[in-house]
Amino acid sequence: MSDISLNQAAVDLHIEDLEKAAILMLSMGEEAAAKIFKRLNREEVRKLSGAIAKLKNVSTAEAKWILQQFFARYKQQSGISGTSRNYLQRTLDLALGPRFARGMLDGLYGDEVSHEVQLLQWVPPEVIGRFFVKEHPQLQAVLLAFLPAETSSAVLDVFPADQHDDLLLRVANLKEISEVVLQELRHTINLCLDYVAEQAGTQVDGVRQVADILNRYRGDRVRMLEMLRQYDSAVAIEVEKNMFDFNTLKRQTPEVLQTLLQEIPSEQLAVALKGTDAGFRKVVLGAMPKRMAQALETQIQGQGSVSISKVEQARSEIMQLVRSLVEQGEIEYQLFEEAVVS
Repeated sequence: MSDISLNQAAVDLHIEDLEKAAILMLSMGEEAAAKIFKRLNREEVRKLSGAIAKLKNVSTAEAKWILQQFFARYKQQSGISGTSRNYLQRTLDLALGPRFARGMLDGLYGDEVSHEVQLLQWVPPEVIGRFFVKEHPQLQAVLLAFLPAETSSAVLDVFPADQHDDLLLRVANLKEISEVVLQELRHTINLCLDYVAEQAGTQVDGVRQVADILNRYRGDRVRMLEMLRQYDSAVAIEVEKNMFDFNTLKRQTPEVLQTLLQEIPSEQLAVALKGTDAGFRKVVLGAMPKRMAQALETQIQGQGSVSISKVEQARSEIMQLVRSLVEQGEIEYQLFEEAVVS
């Protein structure tokens, strides 16, 4: 058991409720205590005054635990809204001073907000961004401050690029967060989590899943697609469309790659190639003139770190172009390695 737990147990065991009330009254100061006495009847005033008069040798640890017990129980009572923090802040400021009051309230309320925000790390960044993109920048900054760094970076990338500098500056300058902002944060978080809960289990992209399975299938994929066509030609077409994975570029002939590279902007290709292995990059760059390949390699290295969402977006747009060219009959695209005979 920790020292804190031992101290708490000692307080609970040896201090009666009346004594706790007396310590609480003394901690509040004369003005606040007088207001409470006005609400008590004669017998209650007599008993409480007697308990106060008999107090001696109350340690700082005992006083602190009693105050924490009181406000923890106050917070748990039904009918107490989130705005009760404002009341507690003013009361504790008068009784204990702003420094001690702030620390106690942060302990009572801060962990709850932090826990609620941490739940968002399981929500796709684009969904979080959709719910917060229209909120006030200060609220966005508080969100980014509470989120784990990896999730925060991905969410920041969802916000408009011209706002990134301002948001990071706001995060850097955060010190104290008002209860009003925390309430707004909780409200938007709950909307986001409710939306995710409603969507869970109701949307399954079966076509995309089959396409991913076939892209990784080591058997005869041509035969599998033919079987799908026999059962449902429309589904087979959709599966084949979804099989256009970025990694299939390495299976293409130099002629096909050259045609594609003429259509793809170099900036987009540089982003899409970020994170690919040396073998994949060698195939793609090998289809380009040597000078252009060197320039593209320099461009890739010069980008520095690029967010995963940007890379995935660039790859998705390239594959949309590939599907368009295939549908128009401009290229013959090989989705997977087919068995050959010599």
